[in-house]
Amino acid sequence: MQGDKEHIEQSFGLAIKELRQSKNLSQAKLAELGNFNRTFISDLERGVYQPTLFSIFRLAKALEIAPHKIIQRVEELAKQ
Repeated sequence: MQGDKEHIEQSFGLAIKELRQSKNLSQAKLAELGNFNRTFISDLERGVYQPTLFSIFRLAKALEIAPHKIIQRVEELAKQ
């Protein structure tokens, strides 16, 4: 089960990185748009930190997508 948790955490980080890059945003710009520290975005993308539900909603708003699109991408990546 621990391996599953780590795989999902890594998938979440990769999903955020892919979504950010698809919008041509730097980590700093995404952080600014979502009212986060840049290090928070870096930690998310590396799978070091896992966000709260509120943070997922803020990330989605900053990326101009629905929150479920983030989770959907995480699911897709986790299956790989």
